[in-house]
Amino acid sequence: MPNLPSPPESAPQLVIDSGGHKALIRDVLFTPDGRQLISVSEDKTIRIWDTGSGELLRTLRGQTGAGPEGKLYAGALSPDGRWLAVGGWLPGRPKSRDAIRLIDLKAPPNTPVRLLKGHGSVISSLAFSPDGQRILSGSADDTARLWDLSTPLEAGVSTPLDTGLSTALDTSLQTGKSLQILRGHTDQIYAVAFSPDRERLVTGSLDHRLRLWDGDGNPVKVLAGHTDKVRAAAFTPDGKYLLSGSWDKSIRLWDAGTGAFIKKLAEQDSVVASLAISPDGKKVLTGAAQGETPHVFAIPSGQRLLRFTEHKNVVIATAISPPDDQGRKLAATGGGSDNEIYLWDLATGEIRHKLVGKGNPIWSVGFARDGGSLAWGKSEIDGPNIFDLGRLKHRFQLRQGSAAGFDPTWGGRVTDESRYSRAIQQVGTTRIGTANGQMHRTLEILQDGRVTHTITRGSTDGYDHRSLTLTLDGKTVVSGGMNGVITSYDVATGKKRQEFIGHTGDVWAVAPSPDGRFLVSGSADQTVRLWELATGKALLTIFPAADGEWVAWTPAGYYTASLNGDRLIGWHINQGEDRLARYYPAERFAGRFRKPRVVANYLATGGDIDEAIRLANLELPPQERITRTDMADIPDIAPPEVFIGEPFDQRTTTSEAHLTLRAEARSVNEEPVTEIWITVNGRLPDKDGVKRFKNTRQARFETSLSLDPGENRIAVYARNRHTSSGPQLLLITRQDPKPEPLKSNLYVLAIGVSRYKHTEKVRDLDYPHWDAEGVADMLRAQEGRLYGRVAYRLCTNDKADQDGILDGLDWLVRESTQHDVSVIFLAGHGTSQRDHYYFLSHDADPDLLRRTGIPWFHLQDTLKQLPGTRWLLIDTCHAGMIAGKRDAAREDAGITEALRDLQKAAGHVAVMAAAGDQEESREHSEWRHGAFTKALIDGVEGKADRDENGRIGIRELDRYITERVKELTEGRQHTITDIPEDMPNFTVAMVD
Repeated sequence: MPNLPSPPESAPQLVIDSGGHKALIRDVLFTPDGRQLISVSEDKTIRIWDTGSGELLRTLRGQTGAGPEGKLYAGALSPDGRWLAVGGWLPGRPKSRDAIRLIDLKAPPNTPVRLLKGHGSVISSLAFSPDGQRILSGSADDTARLWDLSTPLEAGVSTPLDTGLSTALDTSLQTGKSLQILRGHTDQIYAVAFSPDRERLVTGSLDHRLRLWDGDGNPVKVLAGHTDKVRAAAFTPDGKYLLSGSWDKSIRLWDAGTGAFIKKLAEQDSVVASLAISPDGKKVLTGAAQGETPHVFAIPSGQRLLRFTEHKNVVIATAISPPDDQGRKLAATGGGSDNEIYLWDLATGEIRHKLVGKGNPIWSVGFARDGGSLAWGKSEIDGPNIFDLGRLKHRFQLRQGSAAGFDPTWGGRVTDESRYSRAIQQVGTTRIGTANGQMHRTLEILQDGRVTHTITRGSTDGYDHRSLTLTLDGKTVVSGGMNGVITSYDVATGKKRQEFIGHTGDVWAVAPSPDGRFLVSGSADQTVRLWELATGKALLTIFPAADGEWVAWTPAGYYTASLNGDRLIGWHINQGEDRLARYYPAERFAGRFRKPRVVANYLATGGDIDEAIRLANLELPPQERITRTDMADIPDIAPPEVFIGEPFDQRTTTSEAHLTLRAEARSVNEEPVTEIWITVNGRLPDKDGVKRFKNTRQARFETSLSLDPGENRIAVYARNRHTSSGPQLLLITRQDPKPEPLKSNLYVLAIGVSRYKHTEKVRDLDYPHWDAEGVADMLRAQEGRLYGRVAYRLCTNDKADQDGILDGLDWLVRESTQHDVSVIFLAGHGTSQRDHYYFLSHDADPDLLRRTGIPWFHLQDTLKQLPGTRWLLIDTCHAGMIAGKRDAAREDAGITEALRDLQKAAGHVAVMAAAGDQEESREHSEWRHGAFTKALIDGVEGKADRDENGRIGIRELDRYITERVKELTEGRQHTITDIPEDMPNFTVAMVD
């Protein structure tokens, strides 16, 4: 590992949150009711998922440090689902590093975390006893420990809500006492388990052996037979059998009471990395290390029942759910190249959900030969090649051309790879390679075919050489290795020149810029990074999400991003080893840190943040000038924390029509709480939805809410003078015994302009009018099904002039009520002029847009006035608006800023846009629509109903459209969507 300094305990760390894991998943755990899945990862996070919807419910972060500090290697859940134990390589001194964290999942966020200290090295395996009173832990110190959890919390320690706000918590939080040290193994212990009656314990080790112990940790028997490392062990629920899995690819069956060997149950084609036994004891699900295929075998026959082949890399984490009402059980397998989790039917292998983040490993990088952009690819080629690990697919613009100033932004798809330079293997008579021509520990520098220097890596400096390049002058070689290592060496002497510190995963690709000033790198940590080559100074980190969102940030924390890109990163702030960390998405501080001009100037000045801000201010009016904010300032301006005291359960069902809500906001710094407010299904209640405060760091809020039948998504927020918190969510389902209420009405304004009045200035399009008609027909079909009545106004071509469109907006505001759904669909040309966005009506004149176009503020104002549920569909990203320039790039580059303005002005609008800046909306004569509208219509007409329940929710439709547009356009177009977190997953269509 590079020598990374640990940050101060509370220093903010800017980290990626892609919505899924970005490193190896070590454990997956179903809650006792099977409704949630908990995943534990080496990316230092714990994620909790809804198994029914696939939705990410919660992310837990503990104290972390630099490098491996904070990586989690093991997890276990108590039988009642309340206590989560995790361990790994924690930060701090050895006793803290080797501790077990015990987290109360029922407690508010700042409840103390219990620490079980005693091991002498990292934790690699954990198990709870069947009664939840004990934990068994295995460690790299070659011992296991048995812990007693019945010791109550010390006197004087309070729960976070002990100030009169009632909670359902008790104070019997466990501390834990080590009862017994289990000695005898001679290598790391990767497997621990309790028998169902707690009369037997088992441990399995890399020493090839298992050891059986009685319930108090006294030795019973050594179980020999495996010919390689033991990675897994599990008892059957009836206590009859013990199963073990090994690197020798076999599963062995033993008598659970005596330890007698019964038989080799089965073999698979890879290392048996884990074992999960079904609740009825009839099946075992295996993990696969040094392979990618989990298997299901019958117990005790060993018959192979199923192979699950969706993963494309190692799968260490496996679990089986309790049976549902129909007796069906889910399998969960976590791993693969994208660190995904699949939920699938244990009997059939049918996939229910894929739980995955928005990032992908970066396998290839390159620089445009004019220096104006960099590029990368996310697909590995077959076979290792340290100079070429795949094609270049995506580009990020640094500047418009070699002579232009910096303007970093998304660049779209790579259309011609020959315009990009890659890693350089030879300059003149100087050549580089490795000892075997592939990834290897030893780098060779050759002159005239003769090896002049060798550089061999070890466990502390990258293990091996995974990517290589020479600089253009042939004087320096740059090498990427494991665990984020990048180092440059002097070709003449072989000595180290610089370390490039920043990546946290294996570095698969490096390439120099044509002018020799920069280095670009790509890593398994899912980022592309730009460096100053001579000094190793980090300049820019880019996280490109799979859905087309992106964010690029400087080491100082200033960033530029797509519409929702600042939800992909955030600040992690440690609270000490005995507390969960705080995390704030970057969007909480967007007003201070989302500064594209500062990012551009940071690159231009070689990383001088003060000069970058000074130059940015020269371009801004006085009221918009930037005052420097450092990342260290974030704890002092961070928003209050919100706690909901009543109701305590985040998700619950009730037959009551009213709900009492009690909440509290607490300042985490010296800033007073200024406001608490709530939304119900994305809108403020009619009354008592906001309460303001003065000069208090602790504020309470109480109100009575009316509940609609069905799902009610309630969000509680708080703010100080600097920023607001994210929502604390409640999902309350009201079961109404009364007859089905009256259906809502749907109001649709569908606008599509293909033909323009000023054809000498504006190029006609082929399909927008068809798109508008198709969407109107699609939604009209819901009359009498989902909606009582569907009223629509269709404005196409000459009917979509300025007056026609403005009349349509007025009609929508006039007709729609708070119980209705309003939809606006826009298709045609859009453009920006002097930082203002316009939709081009039929009679729009590009030279007179203020008088003839539709200014964006008209749409914002309309959406703000609409009282019910609001849904905006927009496709204005067509190429070559200017007549006579059919092959020109898109003229408008302002849709992202326009949608960002809409978020601020109208709020709580579901937005789906066909494409972002720098991307073109694709059309095809076969579809008779644009790709976006094609996917939208197909989805609403039934293809988005993946759970086949006859109802399509807005989030379900969003997922379908995102994937389908990417598929239809072969990755050339990415939709932009924004569905507020506190907006309910409202049904958009009912299908047969």
